[in-house]
Amino acid sequence: MKGIITILATLLIITVTKAQVRVAAKAGWNYSTAKAMYSGVKQPTDFTFGFGAGVYAKIPFEGVLNFAPSVMVNKRGFIVKPLTGTNKTEQYSITYLDIIPSFSFDFPHKSNSFAFAIGPDFGFTNFGKLKATDNSNVTTTQKLKFGYGQFGWFDLGLNASVSYHMKKIFVEAGYLYGLASINNNEEIDQRNIRNRMISLNLGFYIR
Repeated sequence: MKGIITILATLLIITVTKAQVRVAAKAGWNYSTAKAMYSGVKQPTDFTFGFGAGVYAKIPFEGVLNFAPSVMVNKRGFIVKPLTGTNKTEQYSITYLDIIPSFSFDFPHKSNSFAFAIGPDFGFTNFGKLKATDNSNVTTTQKLKFGYGQFGWFDLGLNASVSYHMKKIFVEAGYLYGLASINNNEEIDQRNIRNRMISLNLGFYIR
């Protein structure tokens, strides 16, 4: 995994030295949930609000194709309402460092452009908390533990977005579809949890 990060960082450093590269800062809101399967049974879930901020680059290839990587800090989470057990609700909140090496297709519109981007999302974390409310309406909060046999340090997903770019600013709507369970203890507790996230960002070009 360190090798993947090193390669992506090297490619980004090399490409941003080219004159045609554009670099932007972006930030916005996240509306996230999860697909939660407990012992093979889909559990009721709900959305939570979060935030995200990071940097974005656009490197032209040929025609409408661009390399458009992002590095983001995203807070996302989900609410599970277990069908069985002692808890009425379980609200998870996890902060990820997301590396998103996307490719975008840009289509001119007057002096601006529409863009569609898609690519993998490599998420890394060691920060999260759980707020659980039991059937007696008693709420407790605890830090999540990450590692083997606990929640995973790594999340893998597919990220797609549509955006409208002007000379200095752009607006972007995105969707993250989690491809892997973020629970490393699935063999024991039979919980398969995969992230889902809608995002809305505003970006400002600094180069």
